Amino acid sequence: MATASQWWEAFFGKKQDETDYTGRQIKKAAYGQKGSAYGWVLEYILPPDNGGTDTQDNIHIVSCEANALRNGRLTYTIDGIRYQVQRNDKGGYSIFRIGDKRMSFWEKEFGDVQEAYDFVGRKILRGAFGQQGSKYGWDIDHIQPLSKGGTDTEDNKQIVHILTNDEKADKTTFISDYDGQTYQVQKTSRNDPEYWANGYDYSNKKYCMVIIEN
Repeated sequence: MATASQWWEAFFGKKQDETDYTGRQIKKAAYGQKGSAYGWVLEYILPPDNGGTDTQDNIHIVSCEANALRNGRLTYTIDGIRYQVQRNDKGGYSIFRIGDKRMSFWEKEFGDVQEAYDFVGRKILRGAFGQQGSKYGWDIDHIQPLSKGGTDTEDNKQIVHILTNDEKADKTTFISDYDGQTYQVQKTSRNDPEYWANGYDYSNKKYCMVIIEN
């Protein structure tokens, strides 16, 4: 039987703090601490009484609060967001947001993953949409700003960390505090994929972000 510390490291490695899928912060040292703001527990994605297995691919780490609010249900609401346990493309089960176009956009951009990186390299978590207080909060950015003639369509949108969104704002060229690099909006058709910033997939976009010399 693995210890709580071993479970944590299996999911998060050597990190001492993380964020669960609802955006709640958790700390490695706070296992089972229901009275702590950072307490966490192991939870079955698909509960065993609904056919879930006792294997690692059906277990995840969640805050004590999120665990209590879910209360073993397959479809439920936390913080006004609807969640549902559904089959994923690997044949197992995952928790998905339902009725939320932003989550559908995440899946189109990154697939069925819980974490990703925006074009400057900042880490973002699927469950942290719009969460200003989270280290991994994200928003949807218009690549070519609307004020510069960009359209409000998916081929002109990308997912970015909240800090990246604040830095870029409505600019087409800006310097990121994250890495000191200068980024610029350019036509995707004029750039080979090797120049797309941080490997972000712009294959279905009209515009892309590239790094230019300072």
